[in-house]
Amino acid sequence: MRIRSYLGILLAAVLVVAAGYLTHHNRDVLHQSFRLNPQTSVPLWAVLVAVFLLGFLPTVTILTVQTLRRDLKLRKERRARRSVQGLEAAYRRAVDLAADGQWAKALAELEPVVAAEPENYGALLAYGEALRHAGRAGEAVAVHRRAAVAYPQSLAVLYELADDYAAAGDAQVAREVRDRALRDFPGLGLAVLRRRRGRALGERDFAEAARLHGAIEALLRDAGDPEGLAAEAPLGLGLAYERGVALLEAENVEEAEREFRQVLAQDASFVPAAIMLGEALLVRDDAAGALAEWRRGWESTGSPVFLQRIEDHFIERAEPERAIETLRGVIAAAREGDVLPRFLLGRLYYRLEMHDEALRVLEPLADHMATAPTYHFLLGRIHERRGEMRRSVESYHASCRELGVDAVDYACRFCGAKSADWSDRCAECGSWNAVELNFRAERATPVGDDRGAAVMGSYDGPEYT
Repeated sequence: MRIRSYLGILLAAVLVVAAGYLTHHNRDVLHQSFRLNPQTSVPLWAVLVAVFLLGFLPTVTILTVQTLRRDLKLRKERRARRSVQGLEAAYRRAVDLAADGQWAKALAELEPVVAAEPENYGALLAYGEALRHAGRAGEAVAVHRRAAVAYPQSLAVLYELADDYAAAGDAQVAREVRDRALRDFPGLGLAVLRRRRGRALGERDFAEAARLHGAIEALLRDAGDPEGLAAEAPLGLGLAYERGVALLEAENVEEAEREFRQVLAQDASFVPAAIMLGEALLVRDDAAGALAEWRRGWESTGSPVFLQRIEDHFIERAEPERAIETLRGVIAAAREGDVLPRFLLGRLYYRLEMHDEALRVLEPLADHMATAPTYHFLLGRIHERRGEMRRSVESYHASCRELGVDAVDYACRFCGAKSADWSDRCAECGSWNAVELNFRAERATPVGDDRGAAVMGSYDGPEYT
């Protein structure tokens, strides 16, 4: 009980006691006649009661009505609050179910939310997405179109609507919706640009990919996102390299050379750009410049691609002596880590049918390249050419051993992961009954027959053993 109510009751009790007391001591006065007119009179107490009631009843009635109205309003607000809380709880459950991939249950939770609040922004987005994932793309389109009408300034609705049309098989309309997103929302549309850039890269349309990449970088720059720009930088270098390749193929050598140099200025370890810069110099008949660039690339990156290209250059020009001289110079200049150029020199001797020289260079590398199958294979070829069949077989066997082909090989028929031993479950993708002998003629099941296999799918959680 509130203090105010308690004090009111206490005051009323005091007044009743006081009225009783006064009435008892003034009953003679209260029973006196009070004339209403010359013919009619009533007791004085009746007049007092009537006057009291005329002053009390209207006030009490008004207060009672106001109290009832307030109570009804509070009850209605409590019911509305409980209803809203119930809808919010249903929405949260739907979001959790959607995140868990349980789209049917998410739909069941969202339907009453959308029915009660047909213009609820978050509920409409989630409801349409759940419909799409449940295979009801047509209904998803209708829901997201309704959301687009209610919220015409929402980019998220357009993204969802485009995905709906794509899921429904209407790729053209999906593209038009994404075009609208780019047109109507300047400063936004990063997801659309990245999607289209990815498609252009897949189609090897590097010019279009470069244009889209420039738009993406402009958006990130305007947004003040240095981390995003840094993440995009490697792809930008690749596209600049492809632009240089296209210019070189179009015989625009000077601009191609400029592109390659710009790429190397940003990343000196970009091996393809250094290789193609040398090719551009060769087109300009600057063989010395090309060799210098490739030599510089080898010294800065240690990539054997440069030495291989130098070797191929001299072989193409029928100057094998210069190839040998260059590799010897590289070996002489190497302060440490000369194993790789020595191996390339030995392989060059093999290419030139100089087998004795090849063996003299390669055999001292046995301790350093004992686990390299290519090394043992090359020795096997050299011994075979020299007629040393026993040593050739030994080298071939060492190559096979390092490759692992001398052991029984098993593979998963779903992901292709290989293993030396059979297992009841693939260690890579987690599929049961999928590991079998990696020999097509002895497959346990016909190709394409997955009966009896338990596939893990795309589960990303912890694996239990």
